[in-house]
Amino acid sequence: MDQTINPVKLKAAAEHLEWVLQQYPGSEEVQSLLLSLAPLIEDAKQGRILEPLDNMNVPGAYNFTDGRYIPFKHPNVDSAYVTFLIEMEGGLSEEELQLNDRLQAMRQDMLRGPHHE
Repeated sequence: MDQTINPVKLKAAAEHLEWVLQQYPGSEEVQSLLLSLAPLIEDAKQGRILEPLDNMNVPGAYNFTDGRYIPFKHPNVDSAYVTFLIEMEGGLSEEELQLNDRLQAMRQDMLRGPHHE
């Protein structure tokens, strides 16, 4: 099944990303990202994005591969951007959701420590 845009989730992700990026007014890199994403964020907030986009068509995608935004953690630029990107692509597929569930279960298992019989 092809991914489709969920306008409510996309709007929430766009608003959150915009807010996160606005929290770093002193960073030229972050403000440059905000400027390049502004038209897309606005379209997402207004419900004008109707079809999923390939993530390489979203401004800033290449910058995340080099770890440029790792220092910006509180609030987390990487996390907000990835959430926005996922929604721009039409959300997670059923397979990705199942994989996330399995990974989360494994993390919980590891946090509980060794099992005792």
